[in-house]
Amino acid sequence: MKIPLLLSALMLGAVATASGQAPTLKQAAQARGVLIGAAVNSALFDDLDPDYADIVAREFGVVVLENGMKWKTLQGTQGEFVYGLADATVAWAQQRGLAVRGHTLIWHDSAPAWLYQLKSAPEVQAAMKSHITNVVTHFGPRVRYWDVVNEVVSDAPGHPLRANSPFAAAGPDYIDQAFRWAHAANPQARLYYNDYSTEGLNGKSDAVYALVKGLLARGVPIHGVGFQTHVSSAFSVKDSGMLANLKRFRDLGLDIQMTEVDVTVPASGATPANLARQAQVYRDLVGACLSVKCSAFVTWGVNDSSSWRAGGKPLLFDDLYAKKPAYGAVIGALQAR
Repeated sequence: MKIPLLLSALMLGAVATASGQAPTLKQAAQARGVLIGAAVNSALFDDLDPDYADIVAREFGVVVLENGMKWKTLQGTQGEFVYGLADATVAWAQQRGLAVRGHTLIWHDSAPAWLYQLKSAPEVQAAMKSHITNVVTHFGPRVRYWDVVNEVVSDAPGHPLRANSPFAAAGPDYIDQAFRWAHAANPQARLYYNDYSTEGLNGKSDAVYALVKGLLARGVPIHGVGFQTHVSSAFSVKDSGMLANLKRFRDLGLDIQMTEVDVTVPASGATPANLARQAQVYRDLVGACLSVKCSAFVTWGVNDSSSWRAGGKPLLFDDLYAKKPAYGAVIGALQAR
């Protein structure tokens, strides 16, 4: 398969800067007023794998802990908060001038066992308020962005709120309360609703749109929506209606962030053709992000081997941290005018 010359050039590297050096992802993103980032883990502190931390510091402007700020990690036992890895990661980022996204305050899949034992609305509300207030206050201005509520819209027909969530016992307004408590704990923080399979126009994105529109109508302090964007190389920005979808959320006055981006290749593997298609999808995703003046584009992981979808080779760096065609495509999209 012959790759078009323009795409081939983008895949081999970005246009050089005036200094003659190709820009990093961070530099190219900063020039467009966008944060580019990655989800990270404890490998930041692994002396046997220094490339991991080096690439994060050099290439990205914002980090988010994959699991280290989730409820089960921070408060696995009721009333006992453990901030070790989260504090270390935030300090590491601050020392290098990187911003931090907090992920996530309310998510059914990270709820510890003890939370499921609470049955009455007052008990669950008290636990939510305590957790949100403690966590957001603890990090204060060190964490600028928070995924306050994550994945509460179900995949069931009609896409109602999840019935299996322990937070549902708190009553129908628990989402409103979560945002209000987070805002009270840090009025300067930017607060987001975050979900998957909502990139394009579909039933689930319609449900999320109705949800956040209702929050705004009730005066709930929500600032933006995070679109996780776990897709494959078969994904089409055009065919999915992604631009129209992002625009309708932007038209509500909400900030747009792409928060967990990864693009898997087919089972045939990292062939030149598959990598070229993956690169094109990344290019199109960045273009869609920029078209609605998004504020952040975050990949869910640093390199392929550290990804939760490692078999699909979904990220910008390969197993050995070499830049993939998608890397050049992202920088090319950021430089396009």
